[in-house]
Amino acid sequence: MPKVSVIIPAYNAAATLPETLAALRSQTWTDWEAIVVDDGSTDQTGEIALQTADPRIRVLRQPNGGQAIARNCGLVAARGSLIAFLDADDWWTATALADRVAALEDNPAAVLAYSWTDYVDDDNQLRHPGFRDRHQGQVFTALLLNNFIENGSNPLIRRSALEQVGGFQTELIPAEDWDLWLRLAGLGEFVLIPEAQVRYRVSDRSSSANLRRLERACNAVLERHLAQSGPRSQALGRSARSRFYKGLACKALTAGPRDRGRGWRSARLLLLALWFGPHLWREWRFLAILSGKIGLTILLGPTRFDRLWSRSGASKFLIRS
Repeated sequence: MPKVSVIIPAYNAAATLPETLAALRSQTWTDWEAIVVDDGSTDQTGEIALQTADPRIRVLRQPNGGQAIARNCGLVAARGSLIAFLDADDWWTATALADRVAALEDNPAAVLAYSWTDYVDDDNQLRHPGFRDRHQGQVFTALLLNNFIENGSNPLIRRSALEQVGGFQTELIPAEDWDLWLRLAGLGEFVLIPEAQVRYRVSDRSSSANLRRLERACNAVLERHLAQSGPRSQALGRSARSRFYKGLACKALTAGPRDRGRGWRSARLLLLALWFGPHLWREWRFLAILSGKIGLTILLGPTRFDRLWSRSGASKFLIRS
């Protein structure tokens, strides 16, 4: 039996899947199996996976049901004692699996190992770094305030822990991964590999680009998990909502339709962030940069302003704030 099962949900991923599989096959940790779940693709996704000359790679096919259902399908078929999920347009650096396996072996109380993420565009160029938080051990409260795992391609998880908490809850798409990480955080410890080992592709077509749906799902996740926070739940809830609305306000400027509505959508989300967290007024530099971006997007449109934005370096400030 392989030590690690890597579950790869794939829908019309013919353009990116070869690169994802190549990076997986280049891992220094070699005791793995990969389960590519072809989620009703209409392109050559399944055929590309089958043609990969590696007996460790299996292909499952199902009618299109979405990423969460595909991940759950792969989880049922997985044989490893450690489980990783890898999106069909993301990839890992060469030691990502080896480092995660070692971290879990060295920390028996840990149920999940993770690293940092860098975000890339469709041309594999760096867009911006992700969070560089250093949360380890008991992380439930920190994770409730901020999803520092960031994406489904990041963690390596003990299968026994997943069996205790269950899989992805499809009614919480596209925040179902945050919900699962929180359930795991309530069960045991997390351990960090302090390196950027995940390359996460940013695309307007991604499931998280639907901001209204993401907003509703994040609020539903918070409602489910705040009850575990005891008497601090109200204060934690306001702080958590302020943080995720702040993040959504930034995301709204680069996701969804390329129109002036990006600015208006971002403005609404920023106002909600301030409503839930008046302390944000103290972050005057952040507010000045984001407000300027919002205003100029409305006036000029995102296409004309994007060149200015990418050269300014302000995007990195907003992501890290």
